[in-house]
Amino acid sequence: MMATLTSRYPGRARGTLAEHFRRIDPRYDRQLSVEVSWEGEEQVGRSRNVSLGGMYLEGRKPLPIGTAVTLRFHIPTQPEAVEVSGDVRWVVTSPNSPEVGIGIRFQGLRARDVWALNRFFQTAS
Repeated sequence: MMATLTSRYPGRARGTLAEHFRRIDPRYDRQLSVEVSWEGEEQVGRSRNVSLGGMYLEGRKPLPIGTAVTLRFHIPTQPEAVEVSGDVRWVVTSPNSPEVGIGIRFQGLRARDVWALNRFFQTAS
């Protein structure tokens, strides 16, 4: 199965792109139901992994690179939903699957959400 990575930097070598998107926050395999809204549209997806910097989301509809989104999801270490703005950094499609992978970078997590996410990451997956 061959996946296609769409980037805002077409034509760049894979190694260069990987270095550009180097992560500073560790990722944690956590599956959450996530509501995504953008430009008057919505979809519900499922996270594959989450960090303090963003998440990898599996959904049904690809979003253009750079799209501003609002994410809303619940974690067990906080009674209120986490609601955070973000932007689409990359998209992965596969001709053999209706699922689309979307890499989203968070913009402005609240302090209480950072605290709750850190506690959530310490729990077993």
